[in-house]
Amino acid sequence: MAYVSLYRKYRPQSFGDIVGQTHVTQTVINAIAEDRLHHAYLFTGPRGTGKTSTARILAKSINCVEGPTATPCNECDLCVSITNGSSVDVIELDMASHGGVDDARELRDRALFAPAQARRKVYILDEVHMASTAAFNALLKLIEEPPAHVLFAMATTDPQKVIPTIMSRVQRLDLRRIGAEDLVRHVEHICELEGYTIDAEAAAAVVRAGDGSARDTLSVLEQVLSFSGTEVTADKVTQVLGQTPVERTFQTVDLVAARDLAGLLALVQGLLDDGHDLRRFTFDLLQHLRDLLVLQVAPDRPDLVDATQDRRDRLTAQRDALPRESMLRAVDLLAETLVEMRQGPARLPIELALAKLSTPSLSTDLSGLTDRLARLEAATPAPTTPPPVTATTRPAVTPPTPTPVAEAPEIQEPTPSRTEPTAEPAQADPGSGEANASGSTAPQGPATKESRADAGSDGAADHVPRHEGPGHGEVTLSEPDPDAPTRGEGADDLARIKDRWEPILEQVKDVSRRFHAVYEPGEPVDLRRGILTLRYAPRYASFHAQNAKKGDHVAALTAAIERSCGLKVTVDTVVDGDAPRRPTPPVVTDASPVADEPVEPSPEEAADVREAELGGSPAPSSGDDVDALLASELGAELVEERAPAEG
Repeated sequence: MAYVSLYRKYRPQSFGDIVGQTHVTQTVINAIAEDRLHHAYLFTGPRGTGKTSTARILAKSINCVEGPTATPCNECDLCVSITNGSSVDVIELDMASHGGVDDARELRDRALFAPAQARRKVYILDEVHMASTAAFNALLKLIEEPPAHVLFAMATTDPQKVIPTIMSRVQRLDLRRIGAEDLVRHVEHICELEGYTIDAEAAAAVVRAGDGSARDTLSVLEQVLSFSGTEVTADKVTQVLGQTPVERTFQTVDLVAARDLAGLLALVQGLLDDGHDLRRFTFDLLQHLRDLLVLQVAPDRPDLVDATQDRRDRLTAQRDALPRESMLRAVDLLAETLVEMRQGPARLPIELALAKLSTPSLSTDLSGLTDRLARLEAATPAPTTPPPVTATTRPAVTPPTPTPVAEAPEIQEPTPSRTEPTAEPAQADPGSGEANASGSTAPQGPATKESRADAGSDGAADHVPRHEGPGHGEVTLSEPDPDAPTRGEGADDLARIKDRWEPILEQVKDVSRRFHAVYEPGEPVDLRRGILTLRYAPRYASFHAQNAKKGDHVAALTAAIERSCGLKVTVDTVVDGDAPRRPTPPVVTDASPVADEPVEPSPEEAADVREAELGGSPAPSSGDDVDALLASELGAELVEERAPAEG
């Protein structure tokens, strides 16, 4: 007798033999027992799950000499003829090759004849979705109202391709992928019948290769039995099928959790030495991580993981080896790696992926930043609580004896009288950060240029704030202003901004030439409490100084400062000649800024903006500016005009 393959030899012959489809078999059994059989059934599901076998068993149950019964005898002539495919009343057609309209018309004509031997004529239409639309339309009326002696049992792996008018006239029964535990028991049972011994790990490996299909699983088992002999082990199965050993996937996750890159590279080399396919290893590792993630997210739903109980227990023990964010990142990274492997050698992509997984701090995405932050927090000791600061712990600041103004020409700020008219306001140096508490400005005194330059160079760091006494005429010294920057804070930060001001403006220019034109005339002169003050000349007061505080302008400048100096600041402006004041931070939000009131620039400012937008420099506004421009650009020298010689 010729050899028969295992999946044909052990094809189900009764509803009890069908593996893992109780929801379908019980429905059909109840319909037979209650004499409520539908005239047309559509069995759907993946390949190898029992669609055609269920249709054949249904035909035997209807026509068995002991029936109709849910347990056909498989011994009578009708059962035997249906089993070997020789019955004239049970017609099985492959619609992939008989799906034309002519085949449908022939079937329709023959269906009118009564069965020759059986009770009912059964048409088993396999892969019915392959029939043409014209064939479906030709069968539409017959399927809707067939003769009493006709029953249709259709099977398909793609029910979406069956036209809706057919779907509405049949009873649909969906078969599912068979569970791993059911298939393992099925494999062990067949090995026992065939005289082979197989261990649990080997059976699980065979089932994984079958991917939920009973037919595919038995085909794989037959291949393994041909290689291994009477005793089947897990090593022999992986050797035949090229699968990744289960131990390797568990070991890979442990090495990633331990951040052992050297061990991971050695593992990849070992897989290559053993002849394993790295693409298959990547796919198996991806499936392994998926199972871990499912068990981590839904620990009370182990049924979501299609695995044997032993493997499920091992997965449960390893599910917390990686945090959820790392698990998701690993799944995404391995999915991308699988795509890259199709386009070239497989070794480099998987090694790079494992390097990224084992060293998350190298990643520039959010997960990498989170990992670096977590490691820094873990390495930093917990801060100790400092002792409370009381009033007695702070040394009292004894104000020095005020020096008369006449004896200190460097200050030269005589106290004005309330009744005397104030003189023209002197141009205060915004860099000094001094504020007059009475709101009036001191008249220009005989201070020298050197003294003013010294005061401006010292800036806010060396300034001692003043406040007026009760008589509003005495200049007294108070404690240092806590808002004023010190040499270690604002002064150093301001110096760093000044040193990098040109590169900062270039970054702003990359964003918008208009923003660059607004900030180019400004000069950073003060930085305290995170507020950067820019000083503008009076000619830039009406347009540049006001637009410099707009939300979109400020966002571009502060982003450039943060990139260049690592400082987060806001921006305020002051016009040269105004009384110095403490800057107030503008309101900057991430949302779309509310449109500010339009500011009309002066003609000179408008010319500067236009020149900046065109990539040029502001036009000179006076003769001195023209002379300076000629001297800097062309190397010209100014010579005095000579009067023409008198004849």
